[in-house]
Amino acid sequence: MRVISIRKLQERGERMSSIRIQKISITSVKADAIVNAANSGLWAGGGVCGAIFAAAGHDELQAACNRIGHCDVGSAVITPAFNLAAKYIIHAVGPQWIDGKHHEAKKLYGAYQKSLELAVEKGCGSIAFPLISAGIFGYPLDGAWRKAIQACRDFIEDHPENSIDIIFAVLSDDILEAGNRAMKENAPAFVSEKVSGKTSGDKLRIGGQMVDAVFFHKPEEPNGYLSNWYMSDFDLDGIHFTSTEQYIMYQKCKLFGDEASAETVLATNDPHEQQQIGRNARPYIGNVWSGVRQVAALHGLEAKFAQNEDLKEKLLSTGDAILVECSESDIIWACGISLYDKNRFDVEQWVGQNILGFALMEVRRRIREREML
Repeated sequence: MRVISIRKLQERGERMSSIRIQKISITSVKADAIVNAANSGLWAGGGVCGAIFAAAGHDELQAACNRIGHCDVGSAVITPAFNLAAKYIIHAVGPQWIDGKHHEAKKLYGAYQKSLELAVEKGCGSIAFPLISAGIFGYPLDGAWRKAIQACRDFIEDHPENSIDIIFAVLSDDILEAGNRAMKENAPAFVSEKVSGKTSGDKLRIGGQMVDAVFFHKPEEPNGYLSNWYMSDFDLDGIHFTSTEQYIMYQKCKLFGDEASAETVLATNDPHEQQQIGRNARPYIGNVWSGVRQVAALHGLEAKFAQNEDLKEKLLSTGDAILVECSESDIIWACGISLYDKNRFDVEQWVGQNILGFALMEVRRRIREREML
């Protein structure tokens, strides 16, 4: 059976591909290729198709599609991504639902498989899909999910020599829940499970062994509650904070006596603005901040998780997993590798210190010890 084979690969630490579902706009997903739920004529439509055309640049993308001219139902074609962050847009044409007796399932399966083939041919390490045919094409939701997950699972099983991260981008909780059900039924090897209150799922290679790991970056991405930018109210030292980023940047400004910047940090709830203010704190002394920043992070993180019961339970559910912040642009707080880069699974490939991940692990240890008293 395919799922048993996938599990064996996981246990040996050899399976680097993944399937996940996110509640996010597909144009916001960081992936090498994103998939457009296209029509056979490859013209701009509404919904997901319209959003992709608008984000990529309508005229350039339409001109590229016009040069191709046509795509059969159940197949896919590829164009550049133009103004999108992705490298490619794969235009997959799913079937319109009639009654299930007109080869709809076979065509839908084919659209996913062809999309994955094109992505691998172009050297893509990640691909983002919408739920093809489930919108105005009328394909029943549960059936659309079932066929989508089967197609992706089968592709990974049939191409063990390739590594690809597959992300499904959805916009509603109902679609997300249906997708999670389909994952559990059709690709259980890709579902993170809770065992005795501990999370198991991704693996990290450290030396010659594989250990449990939880990877995260932005608040809206998987495990985003671990991010310093995640909005979570807490009080510390008589001051109210809305995120650990705000607390850390406030402490940075205070450390260097920049009272005006400290107050400005408190005046905004935007973590990006807080970060920029903190970066400009003066007079800045790098060696001093490098010695203090993790202590500040520990204080803020401990308050965040101790004062938010739901977040505390999520943190404790990670068990003894290594917690890893993934950002290719951050070699201090993160591991220096993107959340969608397969190299994140091997600690020898890291170029960053992962300070935040290790601070979170220490906070988890402290909270667990208190819970046991």
